[in-house]
Amino acid sequence: RDALIIKNNDYGDCSPTFHLLTSLAFELFPKVLIGYQVCLKYQNNRTITDEKIREEISNETKKYNHKIDKVYLAFPDLIKGLDIKNISSFHNGYVWEYRIELNSGNDHIAIKDLEAIRYGSFARNRDIVTSCTSDHILVDLINKIEKYVETKEAETNEQLKKAFI
Repeated sequence: RDALIIKNNDYGDCSPTFHLLTSLAFELFPKVLIGYQVCLKYQNNRTITDEKIREEISNETKKYNHKIDKVYLAFPDLIKGLDIKNISSFHNGYVWEYRIELNSGNDHIAIKDLEAIRYGSFARNRDIVTSCTSDHILVDLINKIEKYVETKEAETNEQLKKAFI
């Protein structure tokens, strides 16, 4: 939501802040889903400790590290919901990003890797090129993530209702 607020406010047509928040949302969201799955698995287990849950979430997320192309493959329903055809990683000495091909037409977008954005010119693969020509596609993608969150929230509410009946 914050990325969309920034994009729609007076921050100019091409906002590095919008791209940073979009990258954060895109990388962290499937990792949140990993935590969501682990927590649901133990929702009725009163003997499990917070430490054990955190450890399991950490071990699961370590499998993917920052490879968002790999973590998205673990969530086929998310890929379908976002209408993604393919995600590939691209990095050289100047660019580190994930290139996303959507099912709808010839739409392609790039999501910068978080290290490249966070460390800028000090990163191993620097973020020196930001293209804003596909921002409208990023906005659409973020809106689809928000709809997916709403769907998961409804599913969780239904599961919790059943658990307390």
